[in-house]
Amino acid sequence: MTARLIQPGDLAARLTSDEVVIFDCRFQLSDPEAGERAYREGHIPGAYYLHLERDLSSPRAQHGGRHPLPDWNRFAARLSACGVRPHATVVVYDAGEGMAARAWWLMRHIGLEDVRMLDGGWKRWTREGRPVTSEVPAPRPGAVEIRLREGEIADMREVRQGAQEGRLVLVDARSPERYRGDVEPIDPKAGHIPGAINHPWEQGLGEDGTWRSPEEQRARFGELAACGKPIVVYCGSGVTACSTLFAMELAGISAKLYPGSWSDWVSYPDNPVATGDEPGDFAP
Repeated sequence: MTARLIQPGDLAARLTSDEVVIFDCRFQLSDPEAGERAYREGHIPGAYYLHLERDLSSPRAQHGGRHPLPDWNRFAARLSACGVRPHATVVVYDAGEGMAARAWWLMRHIGLEDVRMLDGGWKRWTREGRPVTSEVPAPRPGAVEIRLREGEIADMREVRQGAQEGRLVLVDARSPERYRGDVEPIDPKAGHIPGAINHPWEQGLGEDGTWRSPEEQRARFGELAACGKPIVVYCGSGVTACSTLFAMELAGISAKLYPGSWSDWVSYPDNPVATGDEPGDFAP
């Protein structure tokens, strides 16, 4: 998997290309319909909307976390109805909430080759005075073939056993406060998976909302690049962890996603919970 960015000027020059498909992924956990309302008020011309809970996730169950991975056939059909073909360039963006990276990871996982994140997202696009429309594009014929990539997902049992035996490195992409267990605004238990280190996903971005350079990302992750162990990334529900995976890809570091993440972990009463900071060689 390769992390790719596209700059606003480059996208603006390709808005009329049949080979480019754009997706608006804005979403707020506190107001699940706010992103689509914002999309209908204004979006990049030609962009389709992907809703985190309807398009980028499956319904919640007892286990699997708050945002389980989508049904792959339904997801592929949704992309196909928007004109996505195997060799299309797909561009995803949000307004800084970390949702576009979820779409990037899912699309790459099912086998799409050219999926790009709009650098700086919606905020940079509008800040630079790029074109905006409220017109919702009509469906376009497409064809997405599902070719799931192996070795990109770790389930709860792999995480639990690997962490207990020290065979993998766990990265928690949530805020330091949630990682330490100081606060927990969403899930029933506070803290982190024992042994996990904290690399908040927002730190992959600069103050202007653009992605930090590969060199800055490598410096940020430090010893992780040469740890010699499989790396698994999680967050609250497997969404913003994808932003950390994108940053790691920029840095040239391979890692897996624990899709259920913390919300899945705490759904098993016997799973241990740690609080505070973790000592060790990989402390952030």
